[in-house]
Amino acid sequence: MTKKKLPAFRIALYVLLLAVVALTVPTRVQEWVNDDRRWEPPLSFDTIKRTEIPNEPHQRYLLLYHDKADIPEALRTRDNLSMALRYSKLPHDVMSFDEYNKLNTPLQRYAQGAVIIIGERQSDLPHVDLLQRYVTEQGGLLINALRSPSSPLNSFFGIEGNTDFLEDSLGGLNWTESIYPGLSELVVSADKFSSSSLSLSSGLSQESKIWATALEPEGYPLLWVAERGSGHVMYWNTTALQESPMRGAFIQTMLKAQGGAKATVGAQVWFIDDFPSPAYSLVSPGNTTGMTDYNFRLKRWDPDMQDLSKKYGIRYSAGVIFMYNDTVTGPFDYVKSGQETLFALEVQLMNNGGELGLHGYNHLSLRKSYTPSEQELYGYKPWPSEHAMLEALLTARKLWQQEIKAPLPTMYIPPSNVLSREGKFQLYKAFPELKTISALYATSGKQGEFSQEFLPDPDIPQIMGTPRVTYGYSLEDDDKFNLYSVIGNLGIISHFNHPDDVFNDDRNMGKSWANLRSDFEALIGEINSRFQWLQPLTATELSDRLRMYYQTEVQFDRSQEGRLTAYLSPLQGPMMLEVRVEDPFAWQVNTGGEIVARNEEFGLIWVEAREPKLVLEVAK
Repeated sequence: MTKKKLPAFRIALYVLLLAVVALTVPTRVQEWVNDDRRWEPPLSFDTIKRTEIPNEPHQRYLLLYHDKADIPEALRTRDNLSMALRYSKLPHDVMSFDEYNKLNTPLQRYAQGAVIIIGERQSDLPHVDLLQRYVTEQGGLLINALRSPSSPLNSFFGIEGNTDFLEDSLGGLNWTESIYPGLSELVVSADKFSSSSLSLSSGLSQESKIWATALEPEGYPLLWVAERGSGHVMYWNTTALQESPMRGAFIQTMLKAQGGAKATVGAQVWFIDDFPSPAYSLVSPGNTTGMTDYNFRLKRWDPDMQDLSKKYGIRYSAGVIFMYNDTVTGPFDYVKSGQETLFALEVQLMNNGGELGLHGYNHLSLRKSYTPSEQELYGYKPWPSEHAMLEALLTARKLWQQEIKAPLPTMYIPPSNVLSREGKFQLYKAFPELKTISALYATSGKQGEFSQEFLPDPDIPQIMGTPRVTYGYSLEDDDKFNLYSVIGNLGIISHFNHPDDVFNDDRNMGKSWANLRSDFEALIGEINSRFQWLQPLTATELSDRLRMYYQTEVQFDRSQEGRLTAYLSPLQGPMMLEVRVEDPFAWQVNTGGEIVARNEEFGLIWVEAREPKLVLEVAK
């Protein structure tokens, strides 16, 4: 039987349809194993799983720093990068130039990781020949994390000729290489990123590949890499690695250059402060909704936020305020003015799986004194005594049981993110159920801010820090850089909003609620499309996961080509791992877990480890 030829117009139509499919559905760029379903593993196993972690070569790092107190940038960079490695569960050693000189430490043990040099005066750097052979012969990665005009390794790092400090600071950050989803698509402003750098009057060696440049002056090299023998070098022409927002960028550029794996928490928490907000039966200045403040909360804001929660599976952690007064001495009264109806609404909102925490009896931070500038900024009355703080907090405890009628709070959000040490102790005395405090992430602590890490509180270790990283309904690139950097380091989203931001010209960016809601939904959708493995948690659940995360020792072995072995012990629940490889679709899990997602553009695999030994290998 003779087959008929297809008409030419039909062939053209098929070709056109195939072209449209090819353009609209990129092949193998990103794959979620669970498709559009939420990935929600259990928080913990019924029994703890253990394995012996061998004393064998593994992915390990060395921070090699110049111990000179008169150059604080070196010590701050050392501490900041050590925290970044700790958050990523990457084993590392910290050693001064002098210690390294005396110990003559073999560098082979860092061949799967990196040696990171931190020092402005690197003319004192010992064993330069060993550092070079570590790269060229042992395949290591050597990183210069703080610009130094005097380093004997500058030519090895690709710097041509002599160099010195630039007279003016560099401003802004622009990526020229794909580093990490979301992160390297951002352009960071000069207001956010300013750095002292080296002049490069003679340029860089031909084999140097620039990964990031400044905006001011435009195109000036900030970060580059180069091959040297069987290994690589990386140079940060900046002082910016002393800043906490750079942690994720540092970790991800390092892993991109050398390959390897890291652990990641894998959680997203969305906070709501001032819950309920001071919603009265009046129209506040800035309220252009056409409703009273109260009706806006009742009929628009809460329903819209519930819709977003249901659509994207996110869960809110909200801080409850009982009274908006400035009372700092007893008796601490409770006057009903409509907020009791909103309390019922907030409990309903939390029924979608969220959490109600404490924001305070009133919106006065727990401090007994303020500096003049702090007083001008916050306008709060100081508390006359710790006893007065405690009395107000015990009133809040009573009101919680009377009005909220829900389990007592295990999470606290400090008003205006300000909390004193003595206030913290009174808080824990009134609410011993507390598991976490959520303030601000790794800030300078200026103006009385309560700055936190995602770590146990130094004074009350029973309380885990779950600080908020970003804020607002509409985020600019500078704020998104903070958000994506913390994902790249810890694997956490921690973001907060206020309901009454809608009425505040300083906080609503001149946008209506419809536009703010649209921006906020776009942010949530952007995150969930890129990082579907970020499990929606409450702040208290995040604190529980962090405790398990820190109690687990993690070690990666890449000594066999095409094979990665991860040891995780004790393993109390599923743990997410992030792996850098050239072709994510060539790898499969041999034992111990499941691949949750792949991203071909960035060479990333996300694996859920379910056993204390996981083996990932190239499919044969």
